[in-house]
Amino acid sequence: MEVVGVILPVVAIAVIGYVVTWIGIFRLDDVGGLTRYVFNVALPVMLFDSMSTVVLPESIQWSFMFAYYGPTLAVYAVGMWLGLRFFGYNRTEQGVFGMGCAYSNTVLIGLPVISTAWGDRAILPMMMIISIHSAVLFSLTTAVAESDVRARGGSVDRGHFGGSVVLRTVVGMVRNPIFLGLVIGLLFNIWAVPIPRTAGTVISWLQGSALPAALFVTGASLRRYRAGGALGPSGLMLAMKLVVHPLVVWVMAAFVFELPPLWSAVAVVTASLPTGINASVFAAKYDAAMAPVATSVLVSTALSVVSLSVLLVLLMP
Repeated sequence: MEVVGVILPVVAIAVIGYVVTWIGIFRLDDVGGLTRYVFNVALPVMLFDSMSTVVLPESIQWSFMFAYYGPTLAVYAVGMWLGLRFFGYNRTEQGVFGMGCAYSNTVLIGLPVISTAWGDRAILPMMMIISIHSAVLFSLTTAVAESDVRARGGSVDRGHFGGSVVLRTVVGMVRNPIFLGLVIGLLFNIWAVPIPRTAGTVISWLQGSALPAALFVTGASLRRYRAGGALGPSGLMLAMKLVVHPLVVWVMAAFVFELPPLWSAVAVVTASLPTGINASVFAAKYDAAMAPVATSVLVSTALSVVSLSVLLVLLMP
């Protein structure tokens, strides 16, 4: 089981981002531009491609989905509360902090680790989680951020949109490239809209740049934000992501819903994955809790070499 071989490239690209920014090849002023490219172009295209091509299950195993997403949303909500209670975060920062506590790196690390451990029989439950993972947590975080008045410069234009928080949130989500990529991709999937070969090539090139660019931004951002000043928030986020999240999913999967061992194991391992890279992209996009999220992404990824290895030994027959 070469967990190290899966995780090392993730850390390496982030380290490259930090180093080239530290020595001045990549300037701090450039981080914002690359973040906008990832958030507004590459990531929406990647999500469109994923949602338009994923095989939607004919029947949904609701007990499995509840066993994973119930604890995930609970961890997200508790993370938001902890951010407010201990660090005085505003609503946008709370949403980003909650995302860092609950959002797993399902694609870059989860898929290769789980498929290597259990083979093709684990693909179905894993893809059931992945199929709505980004849709649920991206939409939730976008809604939280867009509903925050302070995220709009602390003022509300009541003459526009009537000053309604709900309406501003909906309008903000509809304009959000991430949300649009998810929804349009899902519609293409449901309606079986064919994609021309040339367009498919363009989509493939753009979506292929999303994850490496997001990793690079994560490392480069650590040069801007002092990680040492975020030890408290990042430490709490690490505890929520690597300990609380998988523990609650295990209780729900094994004891509440009594799932089959393989399905329970897939849910627990997915919950124990490190914080997903896209949490740092959201943090950079909204300039909220960037230091703790970026630190958590890198540290949880490094720690997962050990934590995932131990967990796989315990769960595999």
